[in-house]
Amino acid sequence: MNANLTVLVSGRAAITDLGRFGSAHLGIPSNGASDQYSARVANILVGNVDSAPLIQITAADFSFRTDVPILLAVTGAPARLFVDGVEVPSWSPVCVPASVRVDLRMSGFGMHAYLAVKGVMSTEFFRGSCAPDSLLALGRSLQPGGSIEIESDYRPFVHPYLPQPLFAFSPHIPIFAHVWNLDVLTGPEAGQFGDSINELTESSFTVDARSDHVGTRLDGPTFKRSIRTEILSRGVPLGAIEVPPSGALIALQRGRPITAGYPVIAVVARASRDALGQLRPGDSVQFRFVTRASALEKNDAVHSRLDTLRQRVSLAFDSVGMTFGTTKESVQL
Repeated sequence: MNANLTVLVSGRAAITDLGRFGSAHLGIPSNGASDQYSARVANILVGNVDSAPLIQITAADFSFRTDVPILLAVTGAPARLFVDGVEVPSWSPVCVPASVRVDLRMSGFGMHAYLAVKGVMSTEFFRGSCAPDSLLALGRSLQPGGSIEIESDYRPFVHPYLPQPLFAFSPHIPIFAHVWNLDVLTGPEAGQFGDSINELTESSFTVDARSDHVGTRLDGPTFKRSIRTEILSRGVPLGAIEVPPSGALIALQRGRPITAGYPVIAVVARASRDALGQLRPGDSVQFRFVTRASALEKNDAVHSRLDTLRQRVSLAFDSVGMTFGTTKESVQL
């Protein structure tokens, strides 16, 4: 069954997925959902594979109408979700009847919310991903009046009626605030900043309004290297905190260039990169150094939560005759 979502209010919304992987050797960044955890949870809650296309809604309200019943979930930055004027919970699978208006109203915390619909969104792919890329002019931004087609195996006339929300899975919900604490690991050039590196964890930084999907610019103490030798351009990881000649910090996001030549004073740990993607201008950031072992332990905990949620959703969906792990192939069966 195909569903068509008609966009009523678009704000800054685009269709995305987890990103474009395996193309770094061609100079193509991964891009994709800024908050990977929230995007994965949204898809899991409606029975899709983690990497299914979904809508990333950035710091603005979003509204649409659907022509057939759908199953959706909203995660990410705090937002109030209304179905036909009735508020329903986010971070839960929600049944939406046909022809009603769905409104998502963003709060002032965090940058990105995620809207997943059970099924496969029709969109263009490049090298295995639909993630927008501003440098390559890829991606689909949503506009009022536009339509999103979804191939879905959701059958409300077959499945028993279940009130909203469909199930209460209670996934782990991150804390969204205006003050963020991010774990970091020592960067390859940390030793070139002498004792001033202590300023990294002893000071507070403010997110600059010039920040974007390429890098988060941070206002605060500046840093100077103790040596003046040039650094050859080399690969830089997601979360690398660079120190350009101005001395101000730039934390690289998913749209970062693959190579760069600025010194890297620290690298945001994997378990904190989703929070890095949710920073909004004016937010305050504080860093804390962690060991590699601690960073790996926290990252493993995130994946453990996702594994547990998949198991719970799969079992619940199977109990009412609904499929889990929706892909284009499974929809066409």
